[in-house]
Parts: sequence; structure tokens; C-alpha cells
Amino acid sequence: MMEALIAIDSFKKSMTSIQANQIVADQFAKQGINSRQIAIADGGEGTVAAFLANQPGGMTVQVATVDINQRPIQATYGYFADQKLAVIEVAAASGIQFITAGLTPAETNTYGTGILIKAAIARGAQKIVIGLGGSGTVDGGAGILRALGYRFFDAQNQELKMVGADLSRVAHWDATQVTKAVQAVTFVTASDVTNPLTGPTGAATIFGPQKGLTTVAVASYDQAMQHFMQVTAGQVSAHLGDGAAGGIGFALRYFLGAQVQSGFKLIADLSQLTAQIATVDFVVSGEGQVDDQSFMGKVPIQISERAQAAQKACYLMVGNQKGANQAFADHGVTAVLPIVDHVATLAAAMQEGPANLARMADRLARIISACK
Repeated sequence: MMEALIAIDSFKKSMTSIQANQIVADQFAKQGINSRQIAIADGGEGTVAAFLANQPGGMTVQVATVDINQRPIQATYGYFADQKLAVIEVAAASGIQFITAGLTPAETNTYGTGILIKAAIARGAQKIVIGLGGSGTVDGGAGILRALGYRFFDAQNQELKMVGADLSRVAHWDATQVTKAVQAVTFVTASDVTNPLTGPTGAATIFGPQKGLTTVAVASYDQAMQHFMQVTAGQVSAHLGDGAAGGIGFALRYFLGAQVQSGFKLIADLSQLTAQIATVDFVVSGEGQVDDQSFMGKVPIQISERAQAAQKACYLMVGNQKGANQAFADHGVTAVLPIVDHVATLAAAMQEGPANLARMADRLARIISACK
């Protein structure tokens, strides 16, 4: 009997990785094709769900915290008691979904994510994986640091709340209130972003506009970020990955000694992706859209390349394809299969995503079954 490995990334605003995998698996089963599923994420939304789906013993923990504008919310993280491991998504408490009209990075911070980290440490976490995708702030991670006991002061020795507007005002900082429990934790950041904290490819310049920074404000905000880095780290450096999640990458690396890892690689290693590919007949992956940027490390192409190395066919089910078929074939893709089969608006296509995916999975299953 044929067996497939299904590892589809999320279709944003339409299906999670877990939902998409199950839809395809259900259609394959009707045609007598067995399947295994791996929940996929790259450090953004879905990272916690992927950890919980791909290994046993985990639980979801809910915490009262605040969003990027200090409004009370409930957020969750994943916890594995036997490993004393917590998995936290920045997007859970400090995500871009919390940006409201007129709210800019000057007024927001990541304090709410810091509360989640404190809660995980209080529960007993000795290792914390933090997925950096989907953030809605550009505070250099200062809000997280403040929640963990770091204090920042202006020239008049007044303590700062460390919203974005405070970055340029920091004159000195203090770590005497950071507990030994915080210092004992091993932090790992899950992200595939390589931007430095400052400069033309830095956090403010590249990510600021999508989070509310005006074009005029970008340059001065970048200077404020440089000032913050100079005061805290003693120099302005171009360390790769520091600009991830509006500068959280810098805070976790410099202050907390975080190990920087690829979000996808973390999930791939956890699920033994390469070994599983070697033992199935073919692989199915995909996401909302594939294009030329997909060849710069996007999840479906990383999976197709592993399938190619194992000499396995790999099919990508996608909402939309841009780019030449041969370019995808060169990276191990047997065929790209757009699931939208009729004229529709983007909103309708996302709403109809599950049904469209089911139809395409049924077609692929029938073709493979007929060719056995």
C-alpha cells in the first residue's frame, strides 16, 4: 500500500498546518493511500501547535497577560513537564493582530510576552523556545526584558516603561532585579529572519512600516534603536538575526544568551522529518503561495529539497503559484498543484480553502492510485 508524508505549512487566514494535513490525509485514505502527518511552522504562528502535535507529553497553558498596548488579554503557550520545556510564540501576546488604528511602534512594547516567559519559568521551565514570527512591535525586546526584571532609566534617573518612544531616552540600565531563575534558563529563538537590529536592513527600516511607522519616522526610529544598542551593548553591531521580531532577536541574544536557530529546522529535527521522508513513497507539502521568494528558504522548498535528496516525489498544494515550473522542479518539486479551480476573489478563495484543498487532494490521490 502506498504511503505519503504530509507536511503542509499553514494557509494564512484559511487553514492551519494541522487542518490542511488532515484534509489531505482524509482524501488519501478514501483512495487507499496511508499517510503520516507532520505539523509545520517556521517560528511564527503555529509553532506551539507544531511542537504539541509532533511530540507527546505537552499541554497548553493559559496566562493572563497584556497585548502590545498593555490591554489585558489571555494568551497561551506550550509546556512539556517531563522536559521542563516551554514553547512561546511572540505573536500570542505581542502579535501584529493587536495593532489598532493610529497605534504605532512608538507606543507599544513586548511586555506581555515577558509575562508569558515569567509564567513559564514559575511553572518550572528550564528551557524556553521562543518563536519570533508575527510580532507587532519594534521595541528591541525591551518590554520583555523589563518584565523579567531589567530596568532602564533616562538621564534624570527616572525609570522608563520601554515603549518604542523610550529607546532614544535610555541613559543607563540595571539588572539587579533579574532573578537567578531567569538567568538559569536556556533560551532558544526560532526564526529564519537574518536582519540586523539597525541600518538599511534593520528592524525599523524593514519591519517598521508594516507595524505603523511612517516613512518619515523610520530614520529617526532607527537612530533611536542604534542609541539603545550602544547604551546597552556598548557598541552598534550588525549581528545577523538581531532585527527579528522588531529587535527581540537582539534582546534575547545579548541579555539572555539565546541560541539562535532556524524555526523550520527546529520542527524538522523534532519530527525527524528527513528520516520520515526516506521511508515513504512520496511527500506532500505546500502553503498559501509559492513564488521566486520561496527559493530563499521557505518551508515547502526546504521540504522538497529533502525529498529530492531522498529521491522521493514531492507535490506542493498551494493557493497560488508564481514562477516557472522548471524552477520548482530544480528544487525537487514534482508538481505544483494550485488548489483554486475557478474564478474567485482572494477573500472567497481563502474562505473556500478547505474545500478546494480537499478536491485537489482527491484528484492527486486518484492519479497516484491509478498509476500504482
